[in-house]
Amino acid sequence: MVLTILLVLAVVHVCVEFYFFPVVTRRARHVFLSVIIESVLSLIALYLLAIPLIWSLVGALCIGLSNVAIAVWFRSSPDGLRYLFVKQLLHLLVLLVVVLFVVGSEERVAAKLAFEQTDWWTLFCWAFAYLLAMKPTSTAIAMLLQNWTDEVVNSAPSESNKPLKDAGAYIGYFERMLIVTFVLWGQLPGVALVLAAKSVFRFGDLKDHGSRMFTEYVMLGTFSSALFGIGCGLLGGYLSKF
Repeated sequence: MVLTILLVLAVVHVCVEFYFFPVVTRRARHVFLSVIIESVLSLIALYLLAIPLIWSLVGALCIGLSNVAIAVWFRSSPDGLRYLFVKQLLHLLVLLVVVLFVVGSEERVAAKLAFEQTDWWTLFCWAFAYLLAMKPTSTAIAMLLQNWTDEVVNSAPSESNKPLKDAGAYIGYFERMLIVTFVLWGQLPGVALVLAAKSVFRFGDLKDHGSRMFTEYVMLGTFSSALFGIGCGLLGGYLSKF
């Protein structure tokens, strides 16, 4: 019951925050309008989910006031993914507190039991695999390719081939995260799909560059990234079995 109500309120929040009044293009006058709409929709959702009317009103009021407080708090914050993530995490925590407040004691006890029965060790090992596949691995790959990086950069034929700032690092992050996901789920053919997709997108660059040096450099980076990603996934899966 707790998870159901939380999911419904989260869907309401996402619809208001990103579809009705997109947070990226929202103007100041839309903040209170979005708060009112989310509060009303939350009230309707809570009441339809068999929460007493008085508690539904209290829950909707708490959601509305928290939205105003969070909006004011982040009003002067710069736009960025980090602040967006923190803001939405605060909204989710508020929704969780509201749900635990409006439900009955039996539902809270059931939620506590479900929380205690969660396999936190497996989740910890999987999270460790993802973290290991990002920063430490990117540093290791950079050190591995250090002997050839300067040589390839100096041989670039024109300024038009200059890469985007940090784009390669983020591509590597996403690539290894996908690989770790497929390995942890036991879907190794997905790893081949990731490598094939990267090869297709890289084909144009390799063809236009026309350099064996650049081709070998890309292959070294791709295979080392895939190797580290598979290794991190296998390590996370192995540790989760203990």
